[in-house]
Amino acid sequence: MKKAIALIELIFAIVVIGITLISVPNLIATTTKGTKNAITQEAISNGVSFMNMILSSFWDENSITQTGDNPILYVQDGSPSLNEALDSNNNPLGQRVGSAKSTSRRFGHDLNGNKIFATPTSNFGLDGTETTPDDIDDYNNYTTTIQASSDPGDVKIGDYKDKTIALTVQVNYISDKVNYNNQSLFFNPFNQPIQSQSSNIKLITLTVSSTKDPQKRIILRGFSCNIGSSKLKEKLF
Repeated sequence: MKKAIALIELIFAIVVIGITLISVPNLIATTTKGTKNAITQEAISNGVSFMNMILSSFWDENSITQTGDNPILYVQDGSPSLNEALDSNNNPLGQRVGSAKSTSRRFGHDLNGNKIFATPTSNFGLDGTETTPDDIDDYNNYTTTIQASSDPGDVKIGDYKDKTIALTVQVNYISDKVNYNNQSLFFNPFNQPIQSQSSNIKLITLTVSSTKDPQKRIILRGFSCNIGSSKLKEKLF
């Protein structure tokens, strides 16, 4: 008698192998889905980081003044409640209506005393000889592709699962007007109409897409307001 595999054992082996092979497509599908989710999370992370960088920029090119402060700018079509306060003789007081004088947030004027207005939409984009954005509307129509750094000391192969993530930015003025006759005020900046005239709110729309999956897009929105910045008062001793 020679040792051999019984027919029943062979059948069991074939069944086990068959079950294993049946589960392979499901395993591949699960792995693929996990990879897509990782790419999506990476794209969102890149988009949020880029949006934070935009929002940390100056509100407007004209916010960078000769006097070195970051003033409130005059706009073409803003809410009346956000206009410059006037005294009893209708002389401008410098600060916004309802704003405390102690905040030192002032409307901007050049060295000749002329009003400084927010940039019109027709001038959005890089200004003059600029090569890198320094204010929010410089990013209008800005497109960049997130790729791994070419410096081997900065990044290793595989740090980016998708090297073709594109970020596209649009910047617009939106209406800042609210019905102040209502007892309760509700304001949703993302539902306000886009307007061609300058207002006190800039809406940033950032679209994240990938050439590997063009059907899928991620849209992030943020807004920034024309509030200037406070300035410490100097006291002589």
